[in-house]
Amino acid sequence: MKNQLIEEKKTELASWLLDPDNPKRFLDQPFAALEKKIKENKLEKILYDLELPLAEVLDETHKTGIKVDLKFLEKLSAEMAKSIASLEEKIYKLASTQFNINSPKQMGEILFAKLKISVEGVHKTKTGQISTDAATLETIKDRHAIVPFLLDYREVFKIRSTYVEPLRELADENGRIHTTFLQTAAATGRLSSQNPNLQNIPILSDWGKKLRQAFIAEQGYLLASFDYSQIELRVLASVAGDEKMIEAFKNNLDIHAATAASVYNIPLEKVTPEMRRFAKTLNFGVVYGMGPNAFAQASGLSRAEAAKFIHEYFSDFSDIKRWQEKTIQQARAMGYVENLNGRRRLLENINYPSRRFASEAERMAINMPIQGLAADIIKLAMLAVSRRIKKEKWDARLLLSIHDELIFEVNEKIAEKFALEIKKEMEIVYKLAVPVRVDCAVGKNWSELK
Repeated sequence: MKNQLIEEKKTELASWLLDPDNPKRFLDQPFAALEKKIKENKLEKILYDLELPLAEVLDETHKTGIKVDLKFLEKLSAEMAKSIASLEEKIYKLASTQFNINSPKQMGEILFAKLKISVEGVHKTKTGQISTDAATLETIKDRHAIVPFLLDYREVFKIRSTYVEPLRELADENGRIHTTFLQTAAATGRLSSQNPNLQNIPILSDWGKKLRQAFIAEQGYLLASFDYSQIELRVLASVAGDEKMIEAFKNNLDIHAATAASVYNIPLEKVTPEMRRFAKTLNFGVVYGMGPNAFAQASGLSRAEAAKFIHEYFSDFSDIKRWQEKTIQQARAMGYVENLNGRRRLLENINYPSRRFASEAERMAINMPIQGLAADIIKLAMLAVSRRIKKEKWDARLLLSIHDELIFEVNEKIAEKFALEIKKEMEIVYKLAVPVRVDCAVGKNWSELK
């Protein structure tokens, strides 16, 4: 079975590694031709030591599944149905009419034509309609009492229809859900999850927390989570060699507060929650090549304030700016970008005459070495922990990979030792210029893994 799986996967994985944005152009080739290209592009290590062994781990994870409490889901579904009905009543009353709340067109007519809500700062869709997406509703939520109810409605409706009801249908005879993890869906190398997608369940919302209570451990077992703390920023600091950010991580500082203190030129203890929020938005935005417009929209600052903040940021963390510029220049010269592990992404538009296409390629060039290495680190951890579990003959199994977090089901008798050992294992799987930190938690359900 193992050899059969490898045979099935090797062509797919090799094609994807050669061109992660367009693997289909290699899929029809015989593997011998692909193997030659893999060697030419120095991708053998990624294919044979990482992706193919990982395919086996993910196959086991899919077969294992994660248990859900079906009775809890039934009660939750009924509770959500009541909430939806109550919110509908409030929305219709404030709109003075009934309409299809799930229709962006009808919602737009109610909000902007009937209720005359200001469209300042609101963008239009490709079809020319005024947008009613979540970001827009957040922008206008203080402009009319109806908008917070619409946001609440949209969230509860989405969680119920996307997760609660499908989970009840997808559970097997043992009450376990078998999500499929896709290796080849993201060009950066990140795993994605489908049928159902368990990577996008809201973390901070009350309904998201309630839904997570439905994911439980078997009798006599506990769930254990291991979450890489701020791994992308740690990778950014290391890859860019930025001494200021490296120092902050080495001193175990709150990186967002430290960034705010640097940008605002104030002592760490004087940083306000709002300052920290701006710094956090920009820290993560830098990983994605965020410019002044996007930062202004995400932070609520004016474009001028956002531009000034970014200028100050790059003045303080100048090594990051230098690394970004060098990475873009190399991508222009080579037509691709790669991470420290050798994973590549072709960037055909990097020298495109259209500035819009070229800018998007530049953002990809900046992002891929960071997100791609973070993705490789979590994959290396999955392999290392899988080997360790087999070697120690521990009664534990990997259930989920959620972005930078791994969730296991472990016999409660060994849970404490397991947590300590796996935390150590994951922290040494890849050496960066800064300490790698893994936060671990144990609980009876997913909601307890804080």
